[in-house]
Amino acid sequence: MMFDQQFLRGIPDQPAWRKPGFLLAVVLCVGGPAAPQPALAQPPAAGFATWKDVELSPQFKELVAGLKGDGPFNDTARELVVSVILPQLGSAENLPTLDDVRKKIRDRFLLAIGNEASFTQASSFIRDRLAEIARDPQADQLQRVNAMVFIGEMTDKGRVPWPPALETLATAAGDPDLDPAVRIAAVAGMNNHLAGMTRMTADQAAAVRTAVAATLPALVPPSAADRQDTTASRTPAASWLATRGFGMLPQLINPVPPELATRLVAVIDDGSWPFDVRVRAAAVLGKTAGAEAGVNASAVIASIRGLAVAALDADRREGKRLTELQSFKAGAGGGGGGPRGLMRGARPGMEPGMMGVDGDQVAEDGLSTAVCRRAAWRLYSLGEAIAPDAKTGGLAALLEKDADSAKQLAVFLKEIGEALDAEPYGYVLLKALDDLDPAGAKKRAGLAAPADAPQQPADGDPAPPGTDKPAPKPNDSPFGDSPF
Repeated sequence: MMFDQQFLRGIPDQPAWRKPGFLLAVVLCVGGPAAPQPALAQPPAAGFATWKDVELSPQFKELVAGLKGDGPFNDTARELVVSVILPQLGSAENLPTLDDVRKKIRDRFLLAIGNEASFTQASSFIRDRLAEIARDPQADQLQRVNAMVFIGEMTDKGRVPWPPALETLATAAGDPDLDPAVRIAAVAGMNNHLAGMTRMTADQAAAVRTAVAATLPALVPPSAADRQDTTASRTPAASWLATRGFGMLPQLINPVPPELATRLVAVIDDGSWPFDVRVRAAAVLGKTAGAEAGVNASAVIASIRGLAVAALDADRREGKRLTELQSFKAGAGGGGGGPRGLMRGARPGMEPGMMGVDGDQVAEDGLSTAVCRRAAWRLYSLGEAIAPDAKTGGLAALLEKDADSAKQLAVFLKEIGEALDAEPYGYVLLKALDDLDPAGAKKRAGLAAPADAPQQPADGDPAPPGTDKPAPKPNDSPFGDSPF
């Protein structure tokens, strides 16, 4: 397939994503409930409830001593691996220290093997057994995920990612029928290999480029039109995988072929994806789309502006919902009341209209500082997609005309993003929304007004102050004397 062939291009290095403990928290949240009793992954053998029990056992000490002394990886070693060592990845007693357990299995068993042939045999045996566990739908999900994480952490004797593990990781990452949690673990493992390319030989690095690039068609998803259900939101796992695909793409394929550019544009326009995924798709397209991508840059820039407005308005509507909910609780005897401007939970001396919520602050408009900073990141990223600070690339560079107008929009998006990051308060976000979408501002003001309030001055009445102000231009600051 032409699309897949276009993916197979070179990539430079990419930093590793992850802290393994956080990865497990993520994949266990998005992967769904765990299956009942595992099939391949049996409970730890009697007397080996924890990894410490394994290391202190005479059997393990004897095995490691033999392998250090150039001994073979024989049937006895294989039996100990299957019955004692690998079940430690699914032991409930090891749950608080799973990161350490994986590292100790690798460092104190595999990397302790002195003979290179025995090391390769043991590594291959463990990889294959763990791949079976990871793919077993009857196995416990915790052990399935840990199995794939372990494969991604396997290294050679020089602590460089072990090349034979990459094929297993890439196959799992690109398998849409595999448990999403396991796929996420596989993608994290591929990032280990990307991060290790600087310490690999040229042939090894080229193999990493080819293997990782081949998985991207499965990670960068098709448009909603290609799906049976075009109304359902994407799952968290699908969003995570797409985000990881976008993160790797500029280093794998740059410039992008038309087939991939089309997919990116489809994600930008597809409301079934979360806003953050759509923003990342726009950012990647801005970095990688050249003239050969066949992108209608003018249409995409218009979509980006619409995306910025939609994201800000979604924040506004959610903030409105939260304030209405708070008002309802207060009116229903939920502890509200007090001086005007203070909400339930406000502390004496707190700035009016603000309350503490899990270390964040939420104003009367319901917009927390975290929401405002997220909006700032979105706006700045969308501006960068159009015209980056680096002055090279960007969608504006693909325009034959109206490039100056597109650059003005980029500057405006980045200015309001910076201002919102500097002052992460609801009034700044709402002002940014109104300045970016003046026509919508009139409609939003009308919806917010009382039902019997006049929507416009009656004939002969003087216009309200400020209504003759011209609509802001893309590069006008919405903050008066603000340096932004």
